[in-house]
Amino acid sequence: MRFAMLAAAFVVLMSPTANADVLRIGAWNIQNLHHDEDHELFPWGTSRTQDDYDLLVKYRDLFGRDGRAPDVVALQEIGTLEAAERIFPPSDYQIVMSSRHDDDNAPVHGGDIFTAVAIKRDSGVTVALQDDIMDLVVLDSENNPTRAGTAVLLEHSGIQFWFVSVHLKSSCSSQRDLQNSGSEDCQIFWKQSEPLASWIAERDADNVPFIIAGDFNRRFRQLQFKGEFWTRINGGDPNQPADLDEPFMVAHPENVTRKCPTRLGRSVEPIDWILMDARVVDWFVDGSFWERRFSRPDIEASREADNAVGLSDHCPISIDIDIR
Repeated sequence: MRFAMLAAAFVVLMSPTANADVLRIGAWNIQNLHHDEDHELFPWGTSRTQDDYDLLVKYRDLFGRDGRAPDVVALQEIGTLEAAERIFPPSDYQIVMSSRHDDDNAPVHGGDIFTAVAIKRDSGVTVALQDDIMDLVVLDSENNPTRAGTAVLLEHSGIQFWFVSVHLKSSCSSQRDLQNSGSEDCQIFWKQSEPLASWIAERDADNVPFIIAGDFNRRFRQLQFKGEFWTRINGGDPNQPADLDEPFMVAHPENVTRKCPTRLGRSVEPIDWILMDARVVDWFVDGSFWERRFSRPDIEASREADNAVGLSDHCPISIDIDIR
C-alpha cells in the first residue's frame, strides 16, 4: 500500500500538468446537447437521461492522459446555455456562448446548436474580450445557418491569446477540389475558408497568439495538410497549394489515430483539431495530446433502444500548454 501511494505521488510529480502554469486546452463536440432530459434537440439528435448527464460530467473530469478537468475547452453542438451549465456548472466554469445564441429554452424539436467556450474559474484564465467570427455563418439553400466561431481573448499570467471554438460545415471532410465541387456542403465549407483565413491573417498581423479548436469536419492529415482549404487559412494561394512554405499553424493531433469508440467504422482520421499559432509552438507540452475515449461499459450504459448513445459521437481531445 505504501509503495502504491509513493508511486502515485511520483506520477503526479512527473506529470507535465503538475506545473501550476500549465493549462489544459480541450475541444469537445457534445452532440446536440439540450438541458432537458429526454429532449431531442433535433429529430435525429440525442435524448439523454440523468445518468447520461452524469456520464458526461465524468468525462469532463477525465481530459488528458492523467485524467483531469480542462482549464479551457472549445465546445460544439451546445443547444442552450443551461445545457452547457449542466456539464460545466457556473460555480466552477465561466461559459461564453456564441453570439448567435438567443434562445436557451428552445421548444421540442426546435432551436439550434452553437459553439461555446468554457473557462475553469480557478485556472487563472480571465476573459478580456469576446469578438466572434460571425462571417463563418453561411446559409444553405433552405436558409439553414452554419455556426459562428466563438472567439475570446484570454489572459493568463499577463499574456493574452485568442481562443476560438469552431464547428465548420459537415459532409465535405475529404473532398479535394472544393472550388469546383458540385456539392452544396462543399461549396459552403469553401465559403467558410475566407472569413477564417482573414481572421487568422489579422491575428498574424497584430502579433497576438491564437489557438483555434473544435470540430473542423476536415481530415487535414489524410489530405497531408495540403489542398485549397489548408493553404488558404495558412496565408497561401489556394490555386497554388504546393507553394505553402511556412504555415501559420501547427495542428494537433500530429500523428495520433482517432479511435473514439462511438465513431469507429466511419474513419480513423481525425476531424477534431486544436490548431496552434506557429509562433507559440513552444507552448505545447510534448506528448500531451490525448483523445479521452469512452469506455465500453459507459457506452453500453448510455445506449438506448434505438441504439443512440447518450454520451456523444465525438470524444474529447486536449493538449497541455505552458504559456511563456
